[in-house]
Amino acid sequence: MELSISGTISDTLSGKLIVVGVTGSIAAVRVVDLIRDLIRRGAEVRCVMSAAARQILHPWALEYASGNPVITEITGQVEHVALCGLEGRADLLLIAPATANTIGKVAQGIDDTPVTTFATTAIGSGKRVMVVPAMHQAMYSHPAVVKNLQVLKEMGIALVAPRIEEGKAKIADNSRTVLEVERLLGPGDLRSRKVMVTSGATAENVDPIRILTNRASGRTGLEIALEAYRRGAEVTIVHRAGMGLPFREIRADSADEMTEAVLKELQGGYDALISAAAIGDFTIDSASEKIKSSGEVVLRLKPARKLIRSVREAYPDLKMVGFKAETNISQEELVRRARESMDRARLDLVVANDVGGRGMGTEDNRVLIIRRDGQSTSAEGKKSLIARAVLDALVRELV
Repeated sequence: MELSISGTISDTLSGKLIVVGVTGSIAAVRVVDLIRDLIRRGAEVRCVMSAAARQILHPWALEYASGNPVITEITGQVEHVALCGLEGRADLLLIAPATANTIGKVAQGIDDTPVTTFATTAIGSGKRVMVVPAMHQAMYSHPAVVKNLQVLKEMGIALVAPRIEEGKAKIADNSRTVLEVERLLGPGDLRSRKVMVTSGATAENVDPIRILTNRASGRTGLEIALEAYRRGAEVTIVHRAGMGLPFREIRADSADEMTEAVLKELQGGYDALISAAAIGDFTIDSASEKIKSSGEVVLRLKPARKLIRSVREAYPDLKMVGFKAETNISQEELVRRARESMDRARLDLVVANDVGGRGMGTEDNRVLIIRRDGQSTSAEGKKSLIARAVLDALVRELV
């Protein structure tokens, strides 16, 4: 049954059939939302439950969530083979939540529940399998459970680590699980590539309390980093705030701190830098104490070091994507200024936009992606769509 919510967020999982295996953890109550999140990205979902899971969550809840009947037992239709066998239709078996009991059975090839029967079949057929553990922390730390998880890894099964809180290994946030599914089932066209993204506004200290910054939200840079991760890249993001992302984050506040952090990190060897941060053009010598609020204050600004120029001097062969934001100019003038930036720093791509109307701090944008060969393409809509267009262009440059 096609649901009205299908693809309403994105099409990253369009055409993918995901079997969600639900086992007997209280975290099973989170699965309804997880299923809907997968469908909102275009996936078709079928569900299989263990008897223990049915003591916590009624199959009708999963039937409602997925739009499909729920498998609670293996019948003469050999559902496990039809979906996860050698010729099965499923692209992924996602066991969420996965109890310690189920993890142990999957690791040892025991299939005495519908979920473990699906797992044995999927693994033996070479299907992709992902496991999302949920249990008490003491169980998660048990040597046998630790060993079983390692066995799953050695089988090539993807694991989404739990959150350790309040003495429990809580099931990962649905957003994290969905992102890992997108990465596993994505195009993989950046697999084995290392990509660095700078993101958001920088801030210059005026005194210990006040800062000079700009209106950039960092949404575009974040979406680009997430899209690179979906495509299989090893990602590093450099920005002002840690967000608990599933890839490397480096904190940098000022323009100079960001430039230094990028130059140092690039020593580790990267394939591309996407300089999406709105780095301040000016810096200031910070006062050591709070400036009194009474009376007029004059601040003396001085030019900040340009990150992309510094990087190009240090790494002449690195693929680089720059951003050019202007306000209230014609498209012809925007392109001209973007090409000037491209020539100065020998950029491979420039993403140009006029932020006079939208883009800075908004949820959507319209940009021009300009290549060195003189060609350009436009992208408009949610910043996740902008990110996809930027990564599409970068992939072509990395071929």
